[in-house]
Amino acid sequence: GRGEVRQAWPYRPDELEKWLENDEFTADFPYEYTPGFSFIEYAYIVGVLKYPDGDLLAVFHFSHTHPYGGGVARIDRSGKPVWYRPDYSHHRPHLTNRTAVQLTDGEVVLVPGHRLGGPVDTELVPRRDGLRIRRPCPQWNHDLLNVIDPAGRLLRETSVFDAILQSPYAPLLLRVDPCNPTHVNSIHPLGDDAAGAGFEPGDLVVSMRNLHAFAILDRDTHRLKRMVRGGFMMQHSVLHFEGSRFLMLDNRGGRNADGTREVSRLLMVDAANGEETTIFPNHRTPDHLRDLYTIQGGGVAISPDRRRALVTFTEEGKAVEVRIADGAVLAVFHSLHDVSHLEEFPEERATRAFQSGLSEVRYGGDG
Repeated sequence: GRGEVRQAWPYRPDELEKWLENDEFTADFPYEYTPGFSFIEYAYIVGVLKYPDGDLLAVFHFSHTHPYGGGVARIDRSGKPVWYRPDYSHHRPHLTNRTAVQLTDGEVVLVPGHRLGGPVDTELVPRRDGLRIRRPCPQWNHDLLNVIDPAGRLLRETSVFDAILQSPYAPLLLRVDPCNPTHVNSIHPLGDDAAGAGFEPGDLVVSMRNLHAFAILDRDTHRLKRMVRGGFMMQHSVLHFEGSRFLMLDNRGGRNADGTREVSRLLMVDAANGEETTIFPNHRTPDHLRDLYTIQGGGVAISPDRRRALVTFTEEGKAVEVRIADGAVLAVFHSLHDVSHLEEFPEERATRAFQSGLSEVRYGGDG
């Protein structure tokens, strides 16, 4: 294609803001708002997916609030919310009909969420009788794996933090951010060909940025089966590719050709043998794309034929489509916007397009 707009959904933040007044959520999910908080100004979409009927599911983050997870909404083609759960959901959703998580008719959404704990101590220290917690944190983000049905009902909630504590990998929590120990940023089911490293089809891969690791959870019990670490740091969008291999955006584990500075990279990791392969950038990459870097955010989407990948570099405002076999660049998307109609831009800047941050780019129909 040529980048033409095939379909667009109106954004109606005023309609979404009304749901924040829903008593069903305000008691269980209270936000700490900075004075002057405005949904229109401070809410932004981090992840989206499309339902088969054309509705969108959007996950929001809030700036100037605690916690940052702004909830999840189903939005129809006219931009009207079908439902909105301001329930601390965050990062990227995944739509699936796998029997491992399908607890009702129709497809369900996997999405990370929070539960707030505190005031509690959250630094774990070793003792002969187990791990002890110390050092207070006023409120900490307890990451969850949530399963939500097409009507917005919560079907299942699993504590990722507790799954780690109850596993042999609990010592990884010894030195973490006490207020944000795991920072889950993606949840994705393994495909039918998953094999070779102690997991099986339908298990869930969970990316945890602050542990520089991803975990494999059992499809039925959500017990933690494997934890995989390597040369990647602060990664996003860990996706099962095939067999025991996974694709991810490695935000901070890459270096440019002469090793002088960090670059973000599309990385393939084999959980069976620990082999890591940098798909992009490589020696074939054009010079102007070799040093792309996003310290946070960004993501990966895999094409339906599994030959291509879209890699989003949030802070660069760019997305690059590459061929997975050799990392060849197939297309580049720039997040450019006309700002001439906005009063807050000075006249000399309003005459030019503005490149903004870009949360993610997906293939059509990608869940």
